[in-house]
Amino acid sequence: MSLPPALEPTTTAADVLADPHRRALLAVLRDREGQSPAAATAVGPAMPIADLGTEVAAVERGTPIVPDDHCERRHIELVHRHVPRLVDHGVLTRDAEGDEPTVALTAHPILDLEWVRTLLADPTGDAIPLDEETLTRTLEALREPRRLTVCTELASRGGSIAVDDLAAGVLVREGEADRPADAADPQRTAVATELAHKQLPALAAAGLATHDDESGRAALGTDAPHWDVDWLADGPLAEAAAFVRSDSTRRARLEREPSVPARAIARDPDESRRAGTDVESCWTLEGEANVAERGDEIAAGADQELFVMAPSAVLLGTTCLENMRNAADRGVDVYAASRSPRVRDTVRSTIPTATVCEPRFDWFSFPVDAPQCGYVLLADREAAMLVTAESGADDEDDESIRTGAITGEGRENALVSLVRAKLGPRLDRLATAGDETDGTPLPM
Repeated sequence: MSLPPALEPTTTAADVLADPHRRALLAVLRDREGQSPAAATAVGPAMPIADLGTEVAAVERGTPIVPDDHCERRHIELVHRHVPRLVDHGVLTRDAEGDEPTVALTAHPILDLEWVRTLLADPTGDAIPLDEETLTRTLEALREPRRLTVCTELASRGGSIAVDDLAAGVLVREGEADRPADAADPQRTAVATELAHKQLPALAAAGLATHDDESGRAALGTDAPHWDVDWLADGPLAEAAAFVRSDSTRRARLEREPSVPARAIARDPDESRRAGTDVESCWTLEGEANVAERGDEIAAGADQELFVMAPSAVLLGTTCLENMRNAADRGVDVYAASRSPRVRDTVRSTIPTATVCEPRFDWFSFPVDAPQCGYVLLADREAAMLVTAESGADDEDDESIRTGAITGEGRENALVSLVRAKLGPRLDRLATAGDETDGTPLPM
């Protein structure tokens, strides 16, 4: 199993912090380091382990007055269990010389992670909507890199998924297959078994996922309070949270915005047939629900090639990502263009086979820097849609969004012809150059 190196600091930090006693220990030393001139050096100020046991007991009980027997028990646990574990991780140094053994923080990289600093400022989780037991279970669950990958894969699907399909997606994210369909059956079965019996139960115990043994399906706990904990959503769960937040924003807009029926703006199809022409009409769409439905239809109909340009993660959305991924799984060549680094990184992690690029041109007079417009969809160069989204009111406090689109179908359709003429040559160049290089070869 190949694991992304970027996950190592996160999983190491989760392993270190999974025990509440170790969280309290590091919080005490971190606080002591912050009060000392030695905090700027590579190693923090040393502290006798006996004194450390007393302060850890005080932090855990929330009072400076702690019975001696409790302090003694904590001291023994630190000496025989927690200090050796942290020394092995390289987070602490231990000096046994002298009358009293001492410990000190090292300059370990995990202590510089912003989410770790935030957690150590509140080691018992008093200021977050998670009880200490759930916090501990969450950190225990995140000790294994594959569980982070499972969270991201579940979040990208936006709903329940068969565990067998989840296993294939995990193998793609871990670099063991280019597409889910390419995952070897024995490997896929082995991963699915591990997910069902080990990884998903751990995530379910933490409240991050649901898993039904009978149906063989799993889903991310998108309503879990974890997504309201900033240091979790911006730290160890950041990749999954990007999907969750994008999807929740889209759902909130759909709830605010009533569905408006599509409105034809060109010739009626019957009228076209009477006129003896095969040119199909263009039509406009109003309302995010209608626009999303049409986007799903275009993506689902792609057989050979699908191009999506999305200026922001909100406009991209979980549903669009799922449609793009499904197209890639069918063997469709998927192209994604965006000026947003977040969008490009999200597409790369979700659809490893996609060609991802950064547009450098002002498409159809749409300012690609502006988040309110510039969404383009083209499938097989035979169906196209241009989307705009703008503020629904002049009031700065009104966050409502008005979404609309113009769409058309058929190679002779005026809109499709225009989009094809603009994009076709550049897609051809991207495809040709993509066979020769590992990265994105050309700007759009």
